[in-house]
Amino acid sequence: MTTTDSAQVTPTAGAPVGVSRAERIGARTPAAVLAERRAWVILWLAFATFCALAFAAFKFSVEYVRTAEVDQGAQVTASRGQVVVVLPGSSERTLLGSRTELGVGTTVVADRAVSADLSLFDGSTVRLLGGSSLELTRMEIGRFINQHSLMLVQASGPIRYATSSGPMDIAVPHGRVQLGAHGDYTVWLDGDLTRVLVYGGEARLTGANAVTTSVADGKMGVIDAQGGTSVGDRRIALLKDGDFAQHDQDWQPLDKPNSALDVNGTRLWVSGPTDGTTALRVDRESVKGEHGETGLIQKLDRDVSGFRHLWLTAIVRVDYADLSGGGTLGTEYPMMLNLDYEGPGENSLNPWAVGFFYSNPDNRPVPEYIGMPWPQGEWRQYAVDLMQTETSKIPYRLLRLTVMGQGHSYDARIAQISLVGD
Repeated sequence: MTTTDSAQVTPTAGAPVGVSRAERIGARTPAAVLAERRAWVILWLAFATFCALAFAAFKFSVEYVRTAEVDQGAQVTASRGQVVVVLPGSSERTLLGSRTELGVGTTVVADRAVSADLSLFDGSTVRLLGGSSLELTRMEIGRFINQHSLMLVQASGPIRYATSSGPMDIAVPHGRVQLGAHGDYTVWLDGDLTRVLVYGGEARLTGANAVTTSVADGKMGVIDAQGGTSVGDRRIALLKDGDFAQHDQDWQPLDKPNSALDVNGTRLWVSGPTDGTTALRVDRESVKGEHGETGLIQKLDRDVSGFRHLWLTAIVRVDYADLSGGGTLGTEYPMMLNLDYEGPGENSLNPWAVGFFYSNPDNRPVPEYIGMPWPQGEWRQYAVDLMQTETSKIPYRLLRLTVMGQGHSYDARIAQISLVGD
């Protein structure tokens, strides 16, 4: 038998013969060593690949479970007028007709005299008012977990939103609006401005500058044409110089008959109901018993379609009128407020009026929608919400407000007139 050098080791007394690893490797051929190393590299690479694939599969599964969503729809619960829709994948405008279900990607258009109520999958509700347009861009719920996402694109007009248990995102020109859960809001595209009126909850506005602004209950947030955001009071004053601090500034005179038929009345500036306030006094003594009108007119030309309330208030005092009640035709009162406005219908003119009188001994006609009994010689406040009327007569655009005395001979005063949209 032939032995290697490594085997010819002289053993020490009482100890086993040891062969070192280096001696064994040294005894193998270089090709065998290289093959072994290559095999180990391949095994480690295979293991690393397996780990990477296992991690990727795990991550994909988690991501899929987290993000997998199912499209939902919206239901039309009520409508007035001819509602128009643009269906997904089409540019053609068609009438809503008998449809009650609207899918993702549908655009709903409500022309000026039209409205539509939608119920969304999460319990939120949407009311499109005249002149508005809304795309149902994204309405999804989680396939495996309890979550949902809701994204709408509003292109025009005023729309009311009542959110349910989750937030709602609204894309608008020059920014984005997030409406908080359990809230009540109006998003109104008013010219170049996006107004967000908060009646409950909290809204968050993000403009083009990526700055987010919070809008609390009772406030109004605005995104302007440059993408800037601001917050102010929800109530907006629509009348200038209603307290007559600048007398007739921003007002135009009204005088009838303004001819030889009879004399005109006079406008006087007198003390108001409280110290430091100013009142308008209209006074006329007819010499021929002819009809006359004395007062002031203010042009408004203001869109009010996005407001829920339109408060008109004034403090009135009636001192004298020679005509009983509302006069011969029921339209002649010593003090009157007249508001001309367009209703929901295009170019529709809806005159509104209230007249104050203190007696009607001759039992002259006094229509309930105009005549208002008033104590003689006393200052009293009058207030009305002009939005509380039938749907076909709701104000859409205000044209002008007239303050006047009307009849033969009269003497009355008015102060602190206010017209506020809310």
